[in-house]
Amino acid sequence: MSLEAVQSCIQWAKTNGGSIDERIEFKLDQSTGLHAITKSAIKDSKALITIPKELLIVGGLAETHFGIKNPSQQNPNALLQLYVAKLKFGDACQEAVFYKPYLDLLPNTEDISTPYFWTSEELSALKGTDLLIKTERNLKKLVGEWFDVIAKVDAADENDTQFYLQSSSSPNFNVSDHIQHAESLSWHSFSAYLWSTYIFSSRAFPELIFNDKSLENVNQAFLFPIVDLLNHANGKKVKWHCVPPENALTFSTDEKLAAGDEVCNNYGDKSNEELLLGYGFAIPDNDFDTATLTLRLPPGQIESFQVSGLKLEDMNLTENSVNFTLNMATPLPAELIEAFGILSKLTSEQSVTTRSILEGTAQLNEIINQKLAFFKKASKLKVSLGNPIKSQSCKAYLSGQKKIYQEASDFIKKYQRKQVKDTKPWSFKNTFKADKSFVNSLTLTFGVTKYEDLLTKGFLQQALLLWIVRVSNGGVESSVPKFLEDCIKDVAATIVVEKEDVQEFLPFYKSMFPQLSTKIPEIYGKGDWGIKKFIIAGTVIDRLVWTLPTSQEAFFFERQPFK
Repeated sequence: MSLEAVQSCIQWAKTNGGSIDERIEFKLDQSTGLHAITKSAIKDSKALITIPKELLIVGGLAETHFGIKNPSQQNPNALLQLYVAKLKFGDACQEAVFYKPYLDLLPNTEDISTPYFWTSEELSALKGTDLLIKTERNLKKLVGEWFDVIAKVDAADENDTQFYLQSSSSPNFNVSDHIQHAESLSWHSFSAYLWSTYIFSSRAFPELIFNDKSLENVNQAFLFPIVDLLNHANGKKVKWHCVPPENALTFSTDEKLAAGDEVCNNYGDKSNEELLLGYGFAIPDNDFDTATLTLRLPPGQIESFQVSGLKLEDMNLTENSVNFTLNMATPLPAELIEAFGILSKLTSEQSVTTRSILEGTAQLNEIINQKLAFFKKASKLKVSLGNPIKSQSCKAYLSGQKKIYQEASDFIKKYQRKQVKDTKPWSFKNTFKADKSFVNSLTLTFGVTKYEDLLTKGFLQQALLLWIVRVSNGGVESSVPKFLEDCIKDVAATIVVEKEDVQEFLPFYKSMFPQLSTKIPEIYGKGDWGIKKFIIAGTVIDRLVWTLPTSQEAFFFERQPFK
């Protein structure tokens, strides 16, 4: 692109009835590329750019040219994208000659930085990310969309058919390695269609601007020359208006601009993933950045979510999986926490409880920390993709993902502490300190003198089992919550001991008894200390106990529905 080509396009627009406010001008330099700046201050909301409808590239032009309606069920712009590819790469026709000043400004394939045009070697920098998965998946999907459209207009040749068959039948066929970078592309080739797809993702505007009540699909789009040259900036207040009687479109801004300020468009609140795929760049510290956590589930689990009252948006659901969007404002959606609470619910629990929610957050935290560790390592790598925009964008994307997962990890810890503070569960640590005889018995047994010793020596689970059996035998010196006593009685009355249960507890039981009964008879020689008692105690722990990861303090939670 040259400044002369830009001026030629602007002159073309003016010659055909367009106008550009004299207070703005377009400049081109190596560091910032093409951009519009103000020559003098702009403090009003007057239209800065006006483009007649005849200069817009809309779907009706494609339908007239090819003589058919858009054939794609998924993409309402597929035929129009093919039409633009033909204007750019086909034999010059009357429309191509007319739009040539605009078409000459559109980037060539080698100048496009979206991952769709990266080589497989460049894409390896994204290995392990959702961005790579979506890039490869979308490329495969685009191949099918492209071939369907060129077949409908009877444009597919032998090369096109061979490309389609290879990409469809060979699992090792890497679409990105077969994309051609040249101006002399066949207009009906996949590379030309992919180029046009990028042009629409990065430049197209919604036909909703026309306020056309007969619009068949809200995703129908069009190309808006001159206005699509403006760069993006988050949060900018801009307006696109259809001028009655709908024969022109205007661009204006509510921003107060000083002389020398850049005039920007606003592409919308987009994440770095969306910006990279659609526009070929990413923004460091993007306020609208997101991460996607995909939860793959066994068959029927999504239905069980719905039965439990968890409401999930249809757009987030795929076959046996559900996608959750994380961002800095909402690092962990309530639905994600509830989903893990449901997954952690015991068969004996009628509903999700505080314990199951907290247990779910512990499992979720493991996943979050795995993601965090990955992106910490990935963002530290020196990414060099042979192109500064690609390298910077890749680093911005990876750093943004790390930032979101760090926020999610921090949020889980705060959430867990808040639930403990709000529900005020029974603390085993406090009970342990109050039961002096029990502590003394553990000093003789395990060599522990305080709660922290249980953690450092790894005897917390054994101490819990022994203490619960002690409670069931009525030997505890301090008071215990009624819900604990009730749970012990309920498990004792309903439990069916299986062979696997005995095998699970037998090694521990043999290591403790009968030695303890002989060694410390004042505690372990009174009541029933049989193996069934420990199996019951293990079930009680599963139903009531949760350990706060940050402090390893064990809490007993009353079994109540989580609010």
